[in-house]
Amino acid sequence: MTPFRKLLLLASILWSVSSFAQRSVVIGPVTYTGNRITKTHILSREMTLRTGETMALDSVGYHMERSRSNLRNIKLFNFVEVDTCTGEAGVLNVEVRVVERWYIWPVPLVELGDRNFREWWETKDMGRIDYGAFIFWNNFRGRNETVVLELRFGYNNRYQLRYEIPYLNRKQTIGIEFKGGYEQAREVAYSSLENKRAFINVNGQYMRKLAYGEIIPRWRPNLYNVHELTIGFTNEWVADTVAVLNPNILGNGETLTRHFSLQYELKNDKTDYTIYPLKGHILHIRVRKDGLGILGSPVNMFLAEIEFNKYWQLHPRWYFAHGQKLKFSSFNRQSYLYQRNLGYMNDYVRGYELNVIDGQHFALVKTSLRWMLLRPKRIRLGFLKTDKLGLIPLTIFANANFDMGFGMDAQTRATNPMAEKWIYGGGLGIDISTFYDIVWRFEYSINRDGKHGFFLHFQKHI
Repeated sequence: MTPFRKLLLLASILWSVSSFAQRSVVIGPVTYTGNRITKTHILSREMTLRTGETMALDSVGYHMERSRSNLRNIKLFNFVEVDTCTGEAGVLNVEVRVVERWYIWPVPLVELGDRNFREWWETKDMGRIDYGAFIFWNNFRGRNETVVLELRFGYNNRYQLRYEIPYLNRKQTIGIEFKGGYEQAREVAYSSLENKRAFINVNGQYMRKLAYGEIIPRWRPNLYNVHELTIGFTNEWVADTVAVLNPNILGNGETLTRHFSLQYELKNDKTDYTIYPLKGHILHIRVRKDGLGILGSPVNMFLAEIEFNKYWQLHPRWYFAHGQKLKFSSFNRQSYLYQRNLGYMNDYVRGYELNVIDGQHFALVKTSLRWMLLRPKRIRLGFLKTDKLGLIPLTIFANANFDMGFGMDAQTRATNPMAEKWIYGGGLGIDISTFYDIVWRFEYSINRDGKHGFFLHFQKHI
């Protein structure tokens, strides 16, 4: 081999070695700072950067951002930063810095007795307000356990205790939750007319009472999938007057039900921030059976739901969100209190917040184009010395929205004209995302029927 070829071969070998060294690195020690209460193993469970692993250099940035998102999504910290620094040759050390939240909260409760603010605003009835307190102890024992006591008085009463243990085993894959409570309501929606709920209230007497308990084992085999099995028992009573107005309120004219329920849920959440996602996706599957054919209960209902939401970043300040949800449930005549279709919880079409489409099945499509009006800021409140309360994150978005839905109703469609047809609505809004999982949404929407108005919400829609 000529000297020139030897030199060329040596240069090729050196280039290959250098190229390989540039393409892969070894993750060195991972250090954590700021977690004065939170146990280190709770943080390390969420990391995709692990000591001793070899990975492509160009994938390190992705894993840093993914680890940061995972830590934000366990809702223990106001701020999370993940950085790397070069150690020995080919080794990257990782530093995780967090600002912990305040974990013990006695929170005064003032809440409307209606489904949303706009429905309450129609009557402005101050007597339809609940008051009381929540006592939260998040991150109990520094192990991400949650203890919540709810004491609700006023228009409705609720006394509930919940205790969640996310990890029972060394691998941190199995957890469990216990929940139990008692409720009393002075007013009951016994049916829907013209796609609005019809209520009964007799001289302030209690129209409905409910006692319940649930055991919820969880299995989290990896970072993004959670399986839940809910085993529940319910003892529910309604006043005779309610059963006379709607014999199917519980079923068969009954005023009392005692029944067991089973529910399975799969949650696949790979978003950057589950409270207000901008990138990633969420898949949620739920299958539930109320009434297991024992104890002689009139309640006998099966339902299945599947929801998929996708989030894209289109430009440094432009984002798009799209979601779809399908629900199917029993074809038999359902107990009215246990059928919840379009218009309940987060399953509504913008512009139709005042309406419900009771029924057994629905399809729902939601879209939102978002522009980051105010980039993420940290606002310092000088009179508060602790970063847990005195350092506030703030982001503001302007958005344009459009939703559409279709509800099927085999029981009350004769008195509810919105059933069995597509409805759609949309408009413009401002969203404010700040600390402690707070989201405010101010929207002006118009629907298919030409009705429009201002709506205020306190959680994400997609």
